[in-house]
Amino acid sequence: MFELALKTAGAACIMAAAAAFGENRARILEKRVQQLEQFQHSLKLLTTEISFARSLLPAAFTNVGRQCAAPVRELYLNAAELLKAHPEWSAGKAWEQSLSRIYPQSCFSALDRETIRSLGDFLGVSEREGQLKQIRLVEQHLSFTLAKAREDRERHARLWRYLGFIGGAALVILLL
Repeated sequence: MFELALKTAGAACIMAAAAAFGENRARILEKRVQQLEQFQHSLKLLTTEISFARSLLPAAFTNVGRQCAAPVRELYLNAAELLKAHPEWSAGKAWEQSLSRIYPQSCFSALDRETIRSLGDFLGVSEREGQLKQIRLVEQHLSFTLAKAREDRERHARLWRYLGFIGGAALVILLL
């Protein structure tokens, strides 16, 4: 009797852990979409700051960062802090350093990171119109990336949930 209760408890723990793993993987796909949408929104804010407010980059980054959610907020605020702390740095270097800081906590893929990083190549280097063109280019590229991320989420989120549950059930069967 005690042995059966122990096996049942163990099986329940294995099933719960496997289901939680599958759910976690599905949530990562959802967070990636949310973070890409947040970054896309931040690009619109940055465009406004550069074209209408005509803010300098540290001020523009700070204003945009205050209006965004994590980790995009940290990306902009870190970049603004780095530009203020190291006036000799280019905006691209500050952007890349900031991206390196937030990347481990984000759900961005390597392709997402490269798209976001590419924005820094032209910030502060060219005139205002050149920067705005580059932002629009990154927005277009991000639109395609976001569409792919949404497709991946729709296709793979349910798969991860099922795999977690079925993998846990298979492990329980093997161990019994």
